[in-house]
Amino acid sequence: MTLNQLECFVVLAQRLNFTQAAEALFMAQPALSRTISALEQELEVQLFYRNSRSVSLTPAGTAFLRECPHIFESYRHSLEAARLAQQGYQGQVTLGVLQDAFDPAVVGIFHEMKAAYPKIRLTLQEYSHSELVRYFEAGALDAIVNFGMDAFPEEQARSVTLCHNQQCAVLPLSSPLSKKPLLRMEELRDEPFVVMSRTASQPGHDFLWHMAADAGFVPNVVAEARHIPSLLTLVACGLGVTTLTDDLAYLAKGQAAFVPLVGVPFSKHSFIWRKDDLNPSLPFLVEVVERWAKNANEPRGPVSPGF
Repeated sequence: MTLNQLECFVVLAQRLNFTQAAEALFMAQPALSRTISALEQELEVQLFYRNSRSVSLTPAGTAFLRECPHIFESYRHSLEAARLAQQGYQGQVTLGVLQDAFDPAVVGIFHEMKAAYPKIRLTLQEYSHSELVRYFEAGALDAIVNFGMDAFPEEQARSVTLCHNQQCAVLPLSSPLSKKPLLRMEELRDEPFVVMSRTASQPGHDFLWHMAADAGFVPNVVAEARHIPSLLTLVACGLGVTTLTDDLAYLAKGQAAFVPLVGVPFSKHSFIWRKDDLNPSLPFLVEVVERWAKNANEPRGPVSPGF
């Protein structure tokens, strides 16, 4: 089966008229008839009902027509991938990252990508947590580095876990609870809460409410913030407590206490990409991320004491 045969089939299926289809394809009608007959013989199915007065698709032809766009797209994808390989992997990948936070994993991946594939441009776009999810689902981003719980079903996206983060209660330094080495969510029952607004971080907002529900209480929310530094400012000022992962503790600059929460699941820090993304440069980034994650998560040997 050739692309010319496929094109002839699609044009005839659209027009259902040999004369009009032949004119559109700039070929003689007998040549079009021979092309369609050869395709049917190769596929061993009848694609059209035809007589001297009409042409119509058979059920097999209708089913085959539905698949033709995928065949053309696959061909274009394969051709572009081959061209990229010949040209030295030229291209661009857009990676969405969380705003208001420094992410060492992104830095490591960026440098490894630049070293492995210098002709592929890795572009970083920063968004709030909710925007990150929304733009990714809309196809505006090739991949994202996502903090928090799993946000996408397996049939929609694939992921590589970069690390796991400990959920912590974040408290004012003046709080007696800040002196404890560990806390349970139940111990925050009577505390006022400051939280990320749902529009800024729907996954983080909802996760806090789920943790509170599992602990048997509804949080008393006294204030909301749209950015993590602002949230930490509210905590440091003593307006309330919140929950964040331990990797964000550096943002508090010692002005708020991060106390690990026991009985609460760890949060995945993941690189996520859509299964249907056809960017030919994306697999090279995935390859780099998988290698980086493997090296980052390899168990380290015992450290010899220094003397």
